[in-house]
Formats: sequence, structure tokens, C-alpha cells
Amino acid sequence: MDEISGKNPSKSAGSAQSRGNEKSGGNAEFRGNEKTGNYVRIGRKALLGGGHDGVGGGRESENARSVSERVGVWLINLAGTLCLAAALAVIVAIVGWPISESEMHWVRAGTRCAVGLFFIQEILRIAFGHDSVFRRFAKHWFESLLFVAAFVLIFAAQPAIPRLCEFFAGTPELTIRLGYAAVLSALILWAMLSRVMRFRKSFFSKISFNPGRLFIFSFVVLICIGTLLLKTPNASVNGISWCDAVFLSTSSVCVTGLAPFDIATGLTFTGHCIVLVLIQLGGLGVMLITYFLAYFFSGGLSLRSRFDFQNLFSEENIGQIGMALAVVVIFTFAAEAVGAVVIGFSMAGTPIAGTQPVFFAIFHSISGFCNAGLSCVPGAMSNPALCRDMAMISSIFVMTIIGGLGFPVIKNFWLFFVDRVRARTWRHSSGRVPVRLSTHTKIVLVTSGGLMLFGFAAFFLLDWGNWSGESLLRSFFLAGASRTSGFDIDSTREIGTAAKLLLMALMFIGGSPFSTAGGIKTTTFAVALLSLRQIVLGRRDLEVFGRRLNSDFANYALAIVLLGAAAVFAVTVSLCVLHPEIDFLSLSFEAVSAVGTVGLSCDVTPQLGVPAKYLIAVTMLAGRIGIVLIITSFMPKKSRAAKARFPETTIVLA
Repeated sequence: MDEISGKNPSKSAGSAQSRGNEKSGGNAEFRGNEKTGNYVRIGRKALLGGGHDGVGGGRESENARSVSERVGVWLINLAGTLCLAAALAVIVAIVGWPISESEMHWVRAGTRCAVGLFFIQEILRIAFGHDSVFRRFAKHWFESLLFVAAFVLIFAAQPAIPRLCEFFAGTPELTIRLGYAAVLSALILWAMLSRVMRFRKSFFSKISFNPGRLFIFSFVVLICIGTLLLKTPNASVNGISWCDAVFLSTSSVCVTGLAPFDIATGLTFTGHCIVLVLIQLGGLGVMLITYFLAYFFSGGLSLRSRFDFQNLFSEENIGQIGMALAVVVIFTFAAEAVGAVVIGFSMAGTPIAGTQPVFFAIFHSISGFCNAGLSCVPGAMSNPALCRDMAMISSIFVMTIIGGLGFPVIKNFWLFFVDRVRARTWRHSSGRVPVRLSTHTKIVLVTSGGLMLFGFAAFFLLDWGNWSGESLLRSFFLAGASRTSGFDIDSTREIGTAAKLLLMALMFIGGSPFSTAGGIKTTTFAVALLSLRQIVLGRRDLEVFGRRLNSDFANYALAIVLLGAAAVFAVTVSLCVLHPEIDFLSLSFEAVSAVGTVGLSCDVTPQLGVPAKYLIAVTMLAGRIGIVLIITSFMPKKSRAAKARFPETTIVLA
């Protein structure tokens, strides 16, 4: 570790010597090593005595210092490893296992062990380091803040826990003490992981990361962690199988909404918290995880990696990728906070909110914005206590629509709004280039609005035998929210065959790019329609809103549609082979829902066997990531285009 080592790799290699002038008070010599480029400072006293000759004494001092530094590094690494293991064990034990009052001493011992090792490591770093305490704290300010926070929590435990018991009246004291220990251990774990990332940059910088592969890797790792957490005894009421744990973790991370059982009754409060965290990370945070893993593990982003992330995140300005992700996080948390407040006030005092009304509001707000379609109440939105509440329905509907628009559209709207405010506020705005709605935003808005109006009219007309206010409300809800979110205010199994086919088409299209929704995306559907119009009208180019699109967009859209249709066909055939007793329409509906990561089902999911559940889990993962991205991420690098081209020919198409 550089900060406690006597080596200075920044100096150039060579055998240069810099001798101090005895008359002027110089008292040091720097000896260089030609092979390593490392320099060792030998004091004047070592040169003049302390050995058989000056050089011999200096070498003995150098050897003693190197031995002590190696011992210091070994002790620091040992203390850090044990501290990391202790903090992680405390968190996993608190989250995953029920802990009684008689077992609390184990948690207390593990927390004290993690805290003690954390402080021992800090003392060793200060003792063997070359920087002063204040300089070290200033250089590593983030770790210093975590150190101070952990220090405050340790000494504030005795007076803070009784106050917390008074504030959270009705909550058992054991639960508060466990939460306090979990927060303290999480701070220590966070500090240790940030330190490990900082010191392992040189190792990971030698590994070449492909952003697409890293994106897939982030999903797989998150699914594995969620599976292990859901398998813990504290997460479920009666325990769940490995297959169901993998299925539910994949559905949560991929924000699909399909579940092998009713999570409202099958999971505990801890299990609901695990699912909620997986939904939040899967709907949004995986983008950030991918970015920061690439940044930390590769020691920074190269120009090539930035171009890859530019294509992955659909960001026009290559230098604003990090800023764009920060804006995405801020907007997401703000939108979810507003949604939680609205839902909380609308459902305040109702029995369906249960004993945790705040958690009820937060869960449904995050699930709605991330288009997850999961709920912590039996029956989800089709529950009679929710499906007739207009405030709840409106809140979920708006959250799902905003989450399905895509962050490029939201960003463009924000810049457009800020520009209009500035134009009205500042009178002297000559020469200013106004911000306009981009072509992408216009396509998304027109396509989404057209699909919503078409779906509303079609669902309402297909329900011709029951034209009423409830039919009107459900048609509107199905046309908007159910295209991406997986929420429905009535049982999907009860709708007619024609309505199911129409709903499958809308689920296949899905939401917009770079959003929390799935499907082939609205822009892909729009480009396919524009390509059809180009062929029918005999136009030369793809034209939309007075602009011309490159012909490659049509080829890319065709590839996405074909791969999506092929995935639906393959999964449907496989499900029919595995479960011939279930009708074809229900199985195909399940396949489209998994590919589009929608989450609507004809109550088929609990009837599926283990192989079929694993198949649906893989399908949800492929649908969330994107089949094209999966293929291109593992394809070999493009070779240079050949100068010569094959001769052109013709074939008969129609």
C-alpha cells in the first residue's frame, strides 16, 4: 500500500545520488536503485557511524525499516480482513435470522469485534504511515467521515437507545438495538469496502471490462445476493425453495412482477424490505452500479469505455455521463418521495395499510415508479380495498407512466422547462439558442399517447357487454399502467380472449428506452411503423417531424422485433412441452409477460414446475437486459471494413 510504504514510484529510475552539503547543513543522502527506481533516505548519523561503515549502517537501517513496514502491512491487512468479515456477519445475521434476547450477546460481541478491529486498523495506519493524522483525514475525507460517524454511534449508544425507544413507541427494544447494531456495522462495512476499492485499483486496472458485460454481470450478482437473502429464515414465513428464491429475486431485480406465490402472505416484513431494495436497485441503481464498478475496478474510465457507456446509457454528451446518472438518481428519489407522500395521505387510517403505513406508501411508490408490479398486500391492486380508491389508482398510474417514459425524455423536459423559465425571467436574452423538445422526446410522447388511446378504445369496445364506470376505469388503467407496470385492478384471467391478445401486443411493445419498463420499446415500434410508411408511400428516407433518420435505425428495429418475437416463440413452445395440461393462450401470455418484463399473468406462475420457473427466470433476465445487448456484448470485436465489396444482386421478396 503506497501510503505506508517507503517506496516512491514517481521518481525516475536510475542510480542518481543527492548528497547534502555538510557545511550548509545538508545531512541526507538518497540512494537510487536502477532496476526498481526506488529511493531510500539514509540519515547523516547512519553515514557517519552505527556500523562498520556508513553504507553498511544505512543498509541495516533500510532492512530494519523494510521488515517493520512489511509487518505493519501484514497487521493492517489482517485487521481489515477480520473487520470486514465481522461487520458482514453481523449484518447478515440481523437481516437473515430471528434473534432472541438470549442470543443478543452474539450480535453485541460481533459488533464490538468489528468496531475494535476498525479502530485498531486506523491506529496502525497512522503509526506506520508517513502522513500526519490531520493530513491523512483530509486526504481521505470520505473514509474519515465514516470513521467519525462510527465513533459517534459507538459512544452515543447508551443514551441514544432509550431515546429511540421513546420515539418509536410500540417497537420492541430488541428490534431497536438490532437496528442500531446493523447501522453501525453497515457504516464500518461501507468504509472498508471503499478502502478495498481504492487500494485494489492497480489490480483491477489490468482487467479489460466491457460495459455491456459488466451490465449483465451486475444483474447476475444482484440476483445471486437477493437469492441468498430470500433463503434466510427471517425473510419468509415458512421458508421457500431455492427455485422460488431465484425466481422471486430475478423478478424483483428485473422489475417484472411475476411471483411464484403471494409475497404479501409468504414473506415477512424483512422479506418485503429485501424485495423492495432489489426492486430499487434493479429498476435504477444497476446503471449506477455498472458505472461505478467500471470506474473503481478499472481505475477510471478510458475514452473507449466512455464511448461504450455513451451508447449504453443513450447520453449525447460523452463528458456528462456521470452527471446524467446523478440527475437520474435525484429525480428518481424525488419522484418516489412525492408518490409516497401522496399514497400515504390517500391511504392514511385505512386497515389495508396495516401497522406500517409509511412502509406501505414507500413500497408501492417505488414499485410503481420502477414498473415492478409487486405489492405487499394480498391481491396487489386488485384487492377490493385498493381497486376502488381513486387516489391510490391515480398515484400508481402516474408513477408508472413517468417511470416508463425514459430518463432522456425527462431530462429533455427539465431542460426545456428551465430554459422557458430563464427566458421569461431574463429580459436580455438576445442570441440565446432556445432548448427544444428533441425528436426522441416527440416520438416517445406521440407513440405512448397513441398506444394509450388505442388500447383504451379497444379494451372499452371489447367489453361491450359491460359498459359502465368501472369498465371505463379499468380500460383506461389497462391501456396505460398495465402495458409496462404489471398492475391490474381486476383479475387478468377473467378478461376475454381478444382482450388478452391485444394486451399481449401492448406488453410486447412495452415502455420507452432507458426507463424502468421493458418490451421492445416504443421507439422501436415507431421506427418499424415509419419504415412501413416509407415502403408503402415509396419515400426515399425515414422521415419524422421534419427530420431524416438513418437507415440503420430500421435495420436495428427489425433485429429487435425479430429477436423479441423469436424469444416469445421459443419460450412458449418450451412451456407447452413442459406443461401440456395448461392452455396455450395462458402459456403464451406468460411468455410475453416475461420477455416484456411486465408481470401480468393468468394465474399460471404458481402452477409451473421447477424447469419452467428457471426458464421464465432466464427469460426475465434476457428481457430486462435486452437480447441485442446480450448478443453484441459477447460478440468478437468488429474487424475493419473490407475495401472491396461483393457484387450486388437481387432476389424476389413478394
